[in-house]
Amino acid sequence: MKKISTETAGELALKMRTNLRVCASEPLNMKTALRQLNVMAIYRPLSHEIWGLSLKSNDGKRFMLVNSNATRGNQHFTIAHELFHLFYDGNPKPHFCKTCTAGNSAERSANMFASALLMPKEGLSYNIPGRELIDKTVSIDTALRLEQLYGVSHSTLVVRLKELKLISDRNVRDLMDLSIRHEASLRGCDLSLYYKGNENLVIGDYGAKAKRLFDEDRISEGHYLELMRKIGYGEDKDNS
Repeated sequence: MKKISTETAGELALKMRTNLRVCASEPLNMKTALRQLNVMAIYRPLSHEIWGLSLKSNDGKRFMLVNSNATRGNQHFTIAHELFHLFYDGNPKPHFCKTCTAGNSAERSANMFASALLMPKEGLSYNIPGRELIDKTVSIDTALRLEQLYGVSHSTLVVRLKELKLISDRNVRDLMDLSIRHEASLRGCDLSLYYKGNENLVIGDYGAKAKRLFDEDRISEGHYLELMRKIGYGEDKDNS
């Protein structure tokens, strides 16, 4: 597909926010968004090169696999990236997101959409102090507040601020040189954003559908347990 413009990415992001009944500057809860959009998502450990996968069936059902080994901030970006492929990509096919940095037009468009969806310009501008906007120099305290508010990784935020020309090139370098976990820890921030998590979490009715098939005698108990083990069922039990 042809790469979309920055303006189109913003318009599509606003359209999805409207469908989710979220205003133009409000933070998005991505798990809630998946539920509202009726996208089944499973969080499982994947290779460090792959952040996620998405596919759309012929009958319109949408599915997403998210790498639980990625940080939660990166997981949020992956979900937003894959939502573009599931809802706005003109040629949707089973899609692997390899760190969401591939150079083709569809991947660049998905990245632009994800940035606009997660970090709307209105919200960022509103939450940056006036003096920092004028100087185009966002402080570490402001950067941390923004990434905690919008649930994004530090590097993703800095790239978005640069794209919107809200910070200078020098500010970009200074922010990128920081050890963000260390700085967040010093300020008492919630560190979960910067670590992996959500392993075996399921968004949607995967488990309910498997149970219904078993209750209706359409699959055996062994098949049912096999399906449930795929989402981590029983892995925390004591087998001694």
